[in-house]
Amino acid sequence: MARHFIATEGDPHADFDSDRLGQVMANLLSNAVHHGRPGTPVRVALRGDSASVLVSVQNQGPVIPPEHLASIFEPMQQLDPQASHRRRSVGLGLYIVDNIIAAHGGDIVVHSTIVDGTTFTVRLPRSGAVR
Repeated sequence: MARHFIATEGDPHADFDSDRLGQVMANLLSNAVHHGRPGTPVRVALRGDSASVLVSVQNQGPVIPPEHLASIFEPMQQLDPQASHRRRSVGLGLYIVDNIIAAHGGDIVVHSTIVDGTTFTVRLPRSGAVR
């Protein structure tokens, strides 16, 4: 099982819909563990400044090909359809995550390289109200 490391910088406190953001974190962490190589860590970083809060989730799994990075947030998209049968996934998790983040006035980006693994970074503005 992967180990989780949490690092905090700055002030990460803000008012958001905690149920929906819990759903975001559960999905990102579940994906990171599921798609990470066995025995490698999942890293979670939480940072804040006067304008926003950033949360990053990183694993050391297979690289997401650059041509698929934009489409992974679309509904029913899966990079490995065989894995979805083992995990009972229909490809809605990242779509839901993206919509929850957008409803809070934020955004999510993903970077995936052989050296650094895959990192999803959520940026939420402190003034972001749920829309």
